Amino acid sequence: MELEQHRSMLIQHNHLCHTNDVYTFYYDETNNIRRLHLTESGLNVQQADNFILAGIAHKGLSSEADFDALFDSLNLQKTVSEVKLKHIAKGSFLDMLKSDRLHTILNWLNEQDFYLHYFNLNIIYWSIVDVIDSIIGELSNPFYVMHHMQLKSDFYELAVSDLDIFLDGLREFNYPDVLENRGNEFCRWLIAFAQYKKNALPDSNAHILCELLQSSLAIEDLPFVSGFHGRELISGFSIFYWRNLYLFINSRHVFDDEPCIEGDIEGLGFTVQGKELTNYEFVRSHDSKEIQISDVIAGFLGKYFSYLKESSAEAVKADKQVMSSKQKETLLVLKSLIDRSDEQSRGFFNVVTSQGEQHRNKLFLHDDSAF
Repeated sequence: MELEQHRSMLIQHNHLCHTNDVYTFYYDETNNIRRLHLTESGLNVQQADNFILAGIAHKGLSSEADFDALFDSLNLQKTVSEVKLKHIAKGSFLDMLKSDRLHTILNWLNEQDFYLHYFNLNIIYWSIVDVIDSIIGELSNPFYVMHHMQLKSDFYELAVSDLDIFLDGLREFNYPDVLENRGNEFCRWLIAFAQYKKNALPDSNAHILCELLQSSLAIEDLPFVSGFHGRELISGFSIFYWRNLYLFINSRHVFDDEPCIEGDIEGLGFTVQGKELTNYEFVRSHDSKEIQISDVIAGFLGKYFSYLKESSAEAVKADKQVMSSKQKETLLVLKSLIDRSDEQSRGFFNVVTSQGEQHRNKLFLHDDSAF
């Protein structure tokens, strides 16, 4: 599959810069559940945390940064042969901000001109918003198209306000393979659920979402919620690994050893300008200190994004106001790293989450008035 046109559209639509520059990216992951599907009792996983693929990056194909000196400064036990997040920080996200070792790593990365990068995927949001995309795509109403992100976020907020009941409904209709002869019944169930839970949203948001769902009754076919494997919400995560490969085509991408992912990527046969993508490799984390630091970053960011997903805006602001000086110092270093990375290229960050989560990220990380 040739991806040059898709790459160009992605760059232009998101106003991305420096995508042709040469970097070296290191990656690790957290919360890779392999696949997500509906069961008779809900989901096949107990905790549907966001999937995070993240790590560090630097300009060029090599770096003179002294990782041995960094690891020595962490004063880890001699029995630690491979650094993991558990050796650096423990507990909740807010507890982790108290860690001297985490502060040391983030500060060192900042001083050594490293960048952070991440992909943040809310797996429930990703699994259900095709419903809204299907309806909006068939209606072709400019108002709904303009507000599609808000409508998808509102739909997600309704779903998670009573997730067990919502998942029961999806399972009943064999989502995402809703039979054609049950399409209208499925839409009626969506309307009833939205009416039942509309108090979870501001009145105006609930009204617009309910109107959109009501309009679905006039649609003959919902293309994104039929013709797939019934009850299989996510079949795998390999698709999320290759976005940076074709976006930062001149860069080197180094992943933690994942045989299944490596096999999937090799079998895709993607090309850019007729050239097959070969700008990646998989290495054993034991042999790469850069991957080990990426493990720390991915795990820490996983805790952060779970905190944002589970907290209200009011709770986020309240937590920030009572942070200790150590927590504030670590947060400011994290903010500096992310801001500098974003300034280099917004392409370093890819987020598939609700607008509520994105708003809480801005409140916590970028609103200095909350201190």
